[in-house]
Amino acid sequence: MSAWLMDSMVFAQASFPRGEGFHFSLFSMGFFLAAFFLWMRFSWWVDQDSRDFDLPTSFWNLVICLPGLLGVVLFLITPKAFLGLPLLLLCAFIPPFVYVNNRNLKVPDKDKVFTQEHFKVLATKYLKMQFEGVKAESDKHLPIRFIGKSSDGKKDDTQKRLARAQESEYYQAGLEMIYDAYTSRATDVHLEPTKGEMMVRFRIDGIMNAMDPIPRKLGDAVINIIKVLADLDITEKRKPQDGSFSAEVASEEEMGDSDSEENGTKKRRKVSVLDFRVATAGSVTGEKMVIRILDSSKAMASLKKLGMRDKQKEIILQIVNQPHGMFIVCGPTGAGKSTTLYACLLEIDRFQKNVITLENPVEYRMDNCTQIEINPKAGKTFASELRSILRQDPDVIYVGEIRDKETAEISCQAAQTGHMVFTTLHANDSVTALGRLIDLGVAPFMIGNAVSGILAQRLVRLLCPKCKIKYKPNPEVLKKMNLSPEKYEFLYKARNETESPGKTGEMCTTCSGTGYRGRTGVFEILVLTEGLKAMIRESPNLPIIRQEAVKGGMKYLQEDGLRQVVTGNTSIQEIMRVCK
Repeated sequence: MSAWLMDSMVFAQASFPRGEGFHFSLFSMGFFLAAFFLWMRFSWWVDQDSRDFDLPTSFWNLVICLPGLLGVVLFLITPKAFLGLPLLLLCAFIPPFVYVNNRNLKVPDKDKVFTQEHFKVLATKYLKMQFEGVKAESDKHLPIRFIGKSSDGKKDDTQKRLARAQESEYYQAGLEMIYDAYTSRATDVHLEPTKGEMMVRFRIDGIMNAMDPIPRKLGDAVINIIKVLADLDITEKRKPQDGSFSAEVASEEEMGDSDSEENGTKKRRKVSVLDFRVATAGSVTGEKMVIRILDSSKAMASLKKLGMRDKQKEIILQIVNQPHGMFIVCGPTGAGKSTTLYACLLEIDRFQKNVITLENPVEYRMDNCTQIEINPKAGKTFASELRSILRQDPDVIYVGEIRDKETAEISCQAAQTGHMVFTTLHANDSVTALGRLIDLGVAPFMIGNAVSGILAQRLVRLLCPKCKIKYKPNPEVLKKMNLSPEKYEFLYKARNETESPGKTGEMCTTCSGTGYRGRTGVFEILVLTEGLKAMIRESPNLPIIRQEAVKGGMKYLQEDGLRQVVTGNTSIQEIMRVCK
């Protein structure tokens, strides 16, 4: 046995000659490990980035991984390190740069990487280097700051949530999005997820406008920041949630006397308070969010500034100054119903009358008026709060919205017991509002005794004063709209995209190329006379009630809208779109 072992050892020594000891190059191994871990990090980034921009992730993972593994094998089997290291670098890093070149062709300029601008931004951000026209994203100063809002009024919890949101690396992106919406005059911000990106849309002048989409990862992060500010559960992404938060926006406005002057123009710093209503909903592609922007610092408009004719204003003033009754403003969401009722409250002597409002949320701050905010989470509903304020001896009650039978009945009872009630209702026109109350379960006799008048309204866009076009309308169209072709030889319309934009060939900066800027109201007023009230109490036949109202002088929404057309304020196309 020992002889066999000795023979084997001799054979091993002869067949496998060895040196004085096993060793490796520390430099080569260190270079290999550095290159390997860098390649791993690059591979992880490609996987995440391809998902964010909806690129074929599986394909690019194979393109990155297979050559990289091949490079590792070639390095290990190559006898000389100076030959293996170049092979490793070529296999590991050429495919990622191929991916970068491909993805840069498909993404917006601001999302491109490894470009000259990208390197400048990185150098500015991390090395504090300064380049002309380039500013680190973290150093951008926007005249806006978020203010959290707590549902239970605890200030400490609000500050903690605000600090938590500010710690996020995407906090700046959320600020920029909200500030862009504010400067664009948007009333709503829609964040809608798709498979690979987050669609961003602003509602401006009642029309949805698509903005540049953002990567899905960034969009989800911004949604989480807003949810933290609005005191919502960030772990719940399927069930609908709603909340609110606030922000302060600083701006400069011209004035007579000021602390600062620039270029001879006196200006003062103004801080506006914005309130945001947040609503989320789960979808098959992710969580969607809608943010309603309410500028509570804006001055409330008067009835005349809303676009009413003098006769319409007189009728409304007669209704709202009655000692008791109910005045209803109806229309779809975003039709300006609350703004109209606030204008009506301005016409009331609030020094001699006790005015109490129930709102969700409070949109304008009003002096000499008790404003109560509804909070369903805390058990404060329109119906429950309305019962309690009836014991506060109110003269005028403003109920933000009638949504259910209980609120409708209490409002009608209050209108019959010496209170003037202002409220809103979702209905297409004034006569349909009566049917809506009946559908809620309110007895017709109660409606006939309580309701004094109904105002239906819509908001139509105003033509841009700088780029609107004068044209000769088709006589047949004028006849259909009961307008005389001889009297109205010329009308105005928005500049069409197919038409020449003007001598300069540039987009109109006043309206951003839409052809419209700002909105005004068109109205339909139904005054409930004793004859109409009797018809409602006896037999609420809506078609007959509508016929009697027209005989009494009621003008339809479309008829009132034509007044804005013939004066050049808006176009026929806009009236037809809104007043269908």
